[in-house]
Amino acid sequence: MDATKLEGSAVTKLIASIVTVGEELLIGQVLDTNAAYLAAELTRLGVPVMRSLTVGDDKEAIRGALDEGMRHGRLTLLTGGLGPTPDDVSREAAAALIGSHLRVDTTVLAAIKRRFALFGRDVPAGSERVASVPDGFEVLSNSKGTAPGLWYQGENGSIVVLLPGVPHEMKAIFSEHVIPRIRALSGRTAIAQRTLQTAGIGETEVQRKVEAVSHLLDPDIIVAYLPRLHGVRIRLTVTGKEASNRLDAAERHVRAKLGAAVYGCDNDTLEGALGGLLKRRSLTVAVAESCTGGLVLHKLTNVAGASSYVAGGVVAYSNMVKQYQLSVDSRVLKQFGAVSEPVAIQMAEGVRARLGSDLGLSVTGIAGPSGGTEEKPVGTVWIGYADDHDTRAIKHQFGRDRQRNKDKSAIAALNFMRQILLQS
Repeated sequence: MDATKLEGSAVTKLIASIVTVGEELLIGQVLDTNAAYLAAELTRLGVPVMRSLTVGDDKEAIRGALDEGMRHGRLTLLTGGLGPTPDDVSREAAAALIGSHLRVDTTVLAAIKRRFALFGRDVPAGSERVASVPDGFEVLSNSKGTAPGLWYQGENGSIVVLLPGVPHEMKAIFSEHVIPRIRALSGRTAIAQRTLQTAGIGETEVQRKVEAVSHLLDPDIIVAYLPRLHGVRIRLTVTGKEASNRLDAAERHVRAKLGAAVYGCDNDTLEGALGGLLKRRSLTVAVAESCTGGLVLHKLTNVAGASSYVAGGVVAYSNMVKQYQLSVDSRVLKQFGAVSEPVAIQMAEGVRARLGSDLGLSVTGIAGPSGGTEEKPVGTVWIGYADDHDTRAIKHQFGRDRQRNKDKSAIAALNFMRQILLQS
């Protein structure tokens, strides 16, 4: 496509395409987090994302992807291929797309030299390549690195934005320069979106419950079900007038139907929800873990401020540690086995007594892939709970994958305690 073709009929529909560049993305060596970030931000800004495409470090492939984006929408964003090495060819592809040529931007080059001088380093080879800008593109300064972002807006309204592939640099340029420009564009759609987080409930049950209140929901609402290890994310999307108010009403109906299965929304975490309950009630917890090897405590302490309610934990992987550190009765171990209801309860009681916490939580199970029996197959897990007035345990039967069993067990333990606290 040449410049004259780009300046044809006006592009009025503000929809976006995302292009991520890099062989490392295509072979699975690097996870593409840039596309997910940009899609979420564009949706929040009221710009629907029409497509997302990943291409290799190939000039013609990149040019074709940009061309396709510009043919079908007003905004095309690209990340990657702006570095100093010969395989970084996004600038060349963009220049070819609009029929222009590259030139070294002396201001960008000077900024690169200042940055390396600040760290007492020589300017590396390839800096002039990083400072090359296609004629017709505006430079967007990079406060976190060397490669600048680039903005092009044709007379017909088509916009192309080039951003570095390094995530923290891409995010800085996008938030500092691209977001203000997008906000100034006409044609943005009011989009209200929220994702409810659930735990301890399957996709089929969630769908059944939500469909039971479908007659109460906005007729134009889009409901998506996104299963994960510990539950289902329910994404609610409303567009148009008063989208935010309509979304709030839909959320109230869904929450009322699902009850305690919903622990939060958007970026809320299960450990954060449990931590909030513990903190509000001024309770402390100690954890005894066998098959999870400390994973429950790891998740609990991922939350800032966890020191106010987490006393500590004991990884009691062997029966000897269960006996001597948690006071689990050897006769109980012999009669019922380490993976059993009475042992899970004694582990919770033992860690609570040993660390002086208000609550005790325990996990014992067979993570696999070996070690199971006909009576207790791989994936059998018992989770125990103890406080001043109550002890109880719950059994789960997971699969045969060791890592998934550890993850599921830790999540189930957190949710078990959360449900108990909500009921008390």
